[in-house]
Amino acid sequence: MKIMILLFSAVCLSLTAGCKSGKQLSSSANTPASGAQTNSATNGEAEPVYRLIVSFTSKGAGTNAEKREAFLKYVESHPKKPAYKEVFWGREGETDYCLVLSELSKKEQVSFVEEVKKAMAGSDQVILTEHTPSLHRGR
Repeated sequence: MKIMILLFSAVCLSLTAGCKSGKQLSSSANTPASGAQTNSATNGEAEPVYRLIVSFTSKGAGTNAEKREAFLKYVESHPKKPAYKEVFWGREGETDYCLVLSELSKKEQVSFVEEVKKAMAGSDQVILTEHTPSLHRGR
């Protein structure tokens, strides 16, 4: 019986050690040549770093529809019409709006982010994140 337990333990340890060695990835292999800001994704593809991510969250009763509408109206009415990626990740309408803001100059980006912060102020269901890769993978 003791031999069986020792054998089982040895097999489990060898399997665990084998899994750990395969998780190390070289970060230099995923460096973009163009100089664009990216982050190494786990699947080997370069993931963009977004200038602004606006996350609409829920606490059991859906997201803040008024704030979402105000945000989308502001983006659509902006003279340069910044592009965004919409990531649906929750069961109650939780969504991230990921913006690179490459259409805007650095000064315009700062102004845009400040305006969004003002418009989204007062809601604990809206989270603003800057200079980061996508927070959620979507459904």
